[in-house]
Amino acid sequence: MISPDKINYYFGNNLRKFREAKGCSQEEFAEICKISRAYYGRIERGEHSITIEKCALIAQALGIHISVLFTDLPD
Repeated sequence: MISPDKINYYFGNNLRKFREAKGCSQEEFAEICKISRAYYGRIERGEHSITIEKCALIAQALGIHISVLFTDLPD
């Protein structure tokens, strides 16, 4: 089971993988998502707990269903 204090870290790592696979820098991707690069960077580093609304924006920018953002989290 994932420790609650590590979930943001693992989720951020997943986001980084998706973003890199899309070939975007943090700045480019944050602009696509219409959020600040600084805020997006904190999410990827696991320093910020993201809202479901932001997850939906990110999933839409990636062209995936929101549930996919959570599929590769460790048990």
